[in-house]
Amino acid sequence: MNIKSSRHSAENSHHSTPTTGNQGLVKDLNKAIVLNMVWRSGPISRADISRASGLNRTTVSSLVDELIAGGYVTEVGMGESALGRKPIMLKPNPQVGVIIGVELGVNFVRLIASDIMANVVARSELAIHPDDGVDAIVESMVNAIKSTAASVPPTLQGLIGVGVGVPGLVRANSGVLAFAPNLRWKDVSLRAMMENQLGVPVFVDNEANAGAIGEKWFGAGVGVQNMVYLSVGIGIGVGIVINGELYRGSMGYAGEMGHFTIQPDGPECGCGNRGCWETLASERAALGRAAQAIRDGRPTILARRASERLTVDELAKACSDGDEVSRRALAETGKYLGIGIAGLINTFNPDLVIVGSTVGCCSQLVLDEAEKEIRARGLTQLAGEVRVVQAALGQDACAIGGISLVLNDLLSLPKIAL
Repeated sequence: MNIKSSRHSAENSHHSTPTTGNQGLVKDLNKAIVLNMVWRSGPISRADISRASGLNRTTVSSLVDELIAGGYVTEVGMGESALGRKPIMLKPNPQVGVIIGVELGVNFVRLIASDIMANVVARSELAIHPDDGVDAIVESMVNAIKSTAASVPPTLQGLIGVGVGVPGLVRANSGVLAFAPNLRWKDVSLRAMMENQLGVPVFVDNEANAGAIGEKWFGAGVGVQNMVYLSVGIGIGVGIVINGELYRGSMGYAGEMGHFTIQPDGPECGCGNRGCWETLASERAALGRAAQAIRDGRPTILARRASERLTVDELAKACSDGDEVSRRALAETGKYLGIGIAGLINTFNPDLVIVGSTVGCCSQLVLDEAEKEIRARGLTQLAGEVRVVQAALGQDACAIGGISLVLNDLLSLPKIAL
């Protein structure tokens, strides 16, 4: 299976009439079925694949041989059999190549490298600033990807794909970042820029969508069919999973709930509106409350940081040390977070709400305060049945989601649930 061409073939298929009986297409689909079964159920025998898939044994053996030759599948010894010869078992070959997931934040880039089973093999992070500009930030990101890929043990194919989560409106099919107010980017052809420099497939999606996919595949959302993932960092993004599939909306921009108006005369937002949810319940909002308390002269162990940039981690630590200013800043942030979550629960009726990124993972106090608002404002029949939890993948959810974007292409079928 050629991962470097499969994504582009899939996209082109949307603009042409499918060819009935195309043997090459049928073979590729069958190969994807076999690889899916090995990836999800391995170790597994050829006979078990044949029985479960409905493909005849000769076809399965031929496809397995091709996957072994390509390095995607390996034989791992004998299985058990009540009768006759013991079967040779198959599993994915983690040494086939490296996948890198990337979270592009407003002031940082986080990279995680994994094998095709999403086992983490390396990670790195670098600081950026929106003032650096598109070209410089993309160049830094590409160089970090190359450096991270070079730092892992050699594999058969080296770097086989990159998945990137970015904060803003993304046209996922083309990889264009249409608008990112916090980065101050507009109409950036991010996928094309990165593919030209890396020479491998690059998948770009909204960072909340990537976080939702990461948690659905490998985190708190495993086995959950209806869930909402909130990325609560400098901004707020929402990834929505309905019936096991990511909901994108008519233009692919669903989930920009951070710009839903909570307070009509509230603080000005980077999008140009006032009182957006993220101006009241984000990292920036929490730090702004603490900074204002310091300027007002309220007693706090954070006072020594008055002239420096505070971080959410420092705010959470001060809160755990009994600092009242920090506690109030986080509690008020949690209150407004809960108001928005109650609306999401009333709208989408999910089984699970996962809260991730910096604010979502910094302090249980935030979720405790959010829970109070959810119970007070959400419809009892809906809110009473919903679990609200921190992201199991923590602040890695988006980058792991980037890895999942590549895996979804590698394992792709015409219609595949997350």
